[in-house]
Amino acid sequence: MTRNPLTVERTSLIRAWLIGIGLAAFCAGFSSTLQASGLPDALPMRTELDTRIIIDGVIDEPAWQNIKAFSGFKVISPDTLADAPLKTNIKMFYTERGLYFSALMIQPPETLIERLSARDQFVNRDRISLSIDTSGTGLYAYWFAVNLGGSLMDGTILPERQYSSNWDGPWRGASQRTETGWSVEMMLPWSMMTLPASESGDRDIGIYIQRAAASIDEDWAYPGLPRTQNRFLSRFPKTKIKGINPKQQLTFYPYVSSSLDAVGDRATQKAGFDLFWRPTTAFQVTGSFNPDFGNVESDNVVVNLTSYETFFPEKRPFFLEGQEIFTTSPRANPGFRSGGTPTTLINTRRIGAPPRALTDTSIELSQTEANQPSELIAATKVTGQTGSLRYGLLVALEDDTELIGLKDGNTVRQTQFGRDFTAARVLYENTQGSGRNAIGLLVTEVGHKDQTAQTLGVDLHHLSQSGKLVVDVQTLHSDTAIEAGHGAFADIVFRPQQGVQHKLTLDYFDRNLDISDFGFLQRNDVKGYRYRFERVQSDLKRLKGRETDLVVTQQWNFAGQQTRLGFSGAQELRFFNNTQLELKLDFYPKRWEDRNSDGNGAYRLQDRVQTGINYSSDSAKPFSYRLRANMRQEDIGGQNRSLSLDISYQPTDRLSTSLDFKYETRSGWLLHDAGSDFTRFHSESLRPKLEVSYFLTASQQARLSLQWVGIKAFERDRWRLPATGGQLAPDGASAGPRRDFSISRLSFQARYRWEIAPLSDLFVVYTRGSDLPSNVRSSFSNQLSEAWEQALVDSLVVKIRYRFGN
Repeated sequence: MTRNPLTVERTSLIRAWLIGIGLAAFCAGFSSTLQASGLPDALPMRTELDTRIIIDGVIDEPAWQNIKAFSGFKVISPDTLADAPLKTNIKMFYTERGLYFSALMIQPPETLIERLSARDQFVNRDRISLSIDTSGTGLYAYWFAVNLGGSLMDGTILPERQYSSNWDGPWRGASQRTETGWSVEMMLPWSMMTLPASESGDRDIGIYIQRAAASIDEDWAYPGLPRTQNRFLSRFPKTKIKGINPKQQLTFYPYVSSSLDAVGDRATQKAGFDLFWRPTTAFQVTGSFNPDFGNVESDNVVVNLTSYETFFPEKRPFFLEGQEIFTTSPRANPGFRSGGTPTTLINTRRIGAPPRALTDTSIELSQTEANQPSELIAATKVTGQTGSLRYGLLVALEDDTELIGLKDGNTVRQTQFGRDFTAARVLYENTQGSGRNAIGLLVTEVGHKDQTAQTLGVDLHHLSQSGKLVVDVQTLHSDTAIEAGHGAFADIVFRPQQGVQHKLTLDYFDRNLDISDFGFLQRNDVKGYRYRFERVQSDLKRLKGRETDLVVTQQWNFAGQQTRLGFSGAQELRFFNNTQLELKLDFYPKRWEDRNSDGNGAYRLQDRVQTGINYSSDSAKPFSYRLRANMRQEDIGGQNRSLSLDISYQPTDRLSTSLDFKYETRSGWLLHDAGSDFTRFHSESLRPKLEVSYFLTASQQARLSLQWVGIKAFERDRWRLPATGGQLAPDGASAGPRRDFSISRLSFQARYRWEIAPLSDLFVVYTRGSDLPSNVRSSFSNQLSEAWEQALVDSLVVKIRYRFGN
């Protein structure tokens, strides 16, 4: 196999370096402990008195000396499954309090990539992670990662490879550079993890370890389970632990916050607390009283002028913790589809959202008043497990909101009642026979004085014994007291061999299905399918890897109109110098658009072609970039051209900067105006986003984030939808002023965060945002400066929360 000279030179240096280190280690007695070939059948147990380990990343305590190390890592990305080129020695033991883990990683010091980040942030750097299947049967797992420098990551895993970083646990981890590479220590308390009930405390747990070597853009794992293989969680090797029945856990999280709203000229102080109680290893109650769900994170600035709702991910810790039981299928995850829109009965961003629209439509509300979030009185969550049955309950109560508006020119105050949210979930799972079969039920209700909305979902799951076939099915039912709706979807994945995957998704949602009070569904009134073929090839002669995707999508509404038809192809090439090139080509034949007329009928779109090219440099370098160019034909004629440049500069492990810049021009942007009227626009847009992050220490971060969207659109021509539907017709007789418009939206946040202790934080957050009135005569530079000056949001928040518990 012919390799890039850079890789050959780097590999030769690594081998020479390893030989020298090996000889020195032999002469110095580098390791006095025996090396095991793999994970032992049972982990050694120690008492707390014998342990006394300081989690600092230095593996020098006596408790480590008599523990046998094991290795056996394989290359999983690219998925060659060759032996890892660098050694990783793993040691593990446990006490009645928790699991202790250490990793000694051999690596040339000059190739180490150290970068600090906030918790759970994925950055290309050296990293090692430990995943633990505490169910022992492949039903759920927790993962914990320590990056070089000490930044932590954690989360949960659902079958078969559904990773989530939403869960945060009170564990400790640290890293340390060594003369031969780097090392890591972790201490993972049993009390933070769900463990099936066991009278004796004896149980099997599954273990999976993965290491990232950023300088050569590879991942190694024990055991070797690349994403191109059929099974993952169910193939974790098992080891035994004995006598582990953690005592009940009680955690108290009080908080105090103070906020200053400069626009409204008011100050607010709040205090409340969260309470976590785990009386057994398989049952937990979480409560939040007088919660403060004020944002210390900011959403992306989005301009959406279509009839399709934008999905915003959850960022509030209370609703992220322990939410995996309410994940009914892979579709509940935002990344399931390329568009990032899930299908789920529970979208917790609905809780605390702006109140329902007033029934008195004669009251005019300002944009700020109408979009203010609802305050919550309390929220609680219960999760547990009994044998093969897992269950969960979520309840949240909103407070009433007083709205101030204008009616007949007079200021009026109107109270809108809060909503009550309830969700109940049960899931039965059977893993006998090396496969997995499961059936679940999810019921939700949103209660309000004006209307009560209920939904019901039944989900079925099957994983074959070979792991080649995965099936997820869910039925959906809704009842809003006005109408009832029904629907179902199925996701079928077949992997005949490593690196080859066929995926078929089926949709059937009738016209009356409405789950939007609590859930998220991009659209109803649709039936169709989507087929995707994926092939991943690694260790090629001239390439490090190649991924090919072919997609066919077809959908109809219940009137029989074809509302979506697409043929897509993409190929990603990975080179030996760690750069990537992606080529895309999409063809969308003529179809009907039945949503963007705002209920005024369906109209035809013409054939359209879209092409794209993306190039990414080596992200392990201090300076890296990604260049994207796309061209797309508009709905009824015209071109959409865009160029994006994402730049990342990380001169030190503590400082990182990123600048994302997108420039777009459109010559036929079609927008619905009112009734049957449409307008096409010539438009130009700028979308810069700047982030600067500096770490005083691994637990103290200062971050600046600025995002702005500027759009100027000039009327090109007008169109009208005939009463009978069909092709849009030119509307040359339409009178009235020009429909030119501009958009200028800004979001700025300056945030300081100090992680005082695990899950204990101090936040100081300044937020500023604006949405300017239309002014097409203003230049982009003026619009940006005016967006800063004319703020709709100008607030300072100081918040501290501290974890007290056993």
